[in-house]
Amino acid sequence: MKITDVKVAVIGDHPVVRVITDEGIDGIGGVESPRNQTFFKPQIEYYKNLILGLDPTDVERVLLHIRRAGGFKPWGSGVSAIEIALWDIAGKALNAPVYKLLGGKIRDKVRVYNGNYRKGFEGYTPEAFAENMKWMKNLPQNFSIIKQGIAFHGSPMLKQMPDFQYGEYCGSGQVWKPWSNDRKRL
Repeated sequence: MKITDVKVAVIGDHPVVRVITDEGIDGIGGVESPRNQTFFKPQIEYYKNLILGLDPTDVERVLLHIRRAGGFKPWGSGVSAIEIALWDIAGKALNAPVYKLLGGKIRDKVRVYNGNYRKGFEGYTPEAFAENMKWMKNLPQNFSIIKQGIAFHGSPMLKQMPDFQYGEYCGSGQVWKPWSNDRKRL
C-alpha cells in the first residue's frame, strides 16, 4: 500500500486531513486549531511531498520523514492530523480498532482535557491566570483536567514570580516535579 495523495479542508476553524492510498483506503485526521491558521494548508502540502509513495501503515517511518523536515510549533497540529489519518488507514487495512494497534485497551473511559477553550486574558499576572482557570473549570463541559501554558508563548509571569513551581499541584501546597528523580507523587 502506498500514499498517493494528501488533501486538507478547513471545517469551521478546524483542519481535517485526508490521506489517500493506492488501495482505496483513506484515512481521516482532524485536530483542534486556533482560528485563522492560514499556514495549515501550505504546511500539509509541504509534508505531502515528503510522504507520497510511502507505506501509510508504517506510521513511524512516515513520521520520521516529516520529523526530519521539522514538525514542531506551529506545525505540530498538522503533523498530528497526518498521524491520526495514518493510524486510521492502518486500522482499516488490518480490520482492527486503532487502540489495539497502539497496544490494547487499558481503560473503559478516557478523561478529556480543555487545552484551548478559554476566554481572553486581562494580563499575564497570577491573578489573570487564576481567573481564567476558574472560568474553564466552571464550563458546562465539566472538564476535570485543564492544560494551561504560562510561559511557553512569552508570558512574563515566570520572571514576575521567582518562586513559581512548575509541575502538578498535588494538594497541601506541594508540587510534584515530573522531571525530578523522585517519581512518586507527593
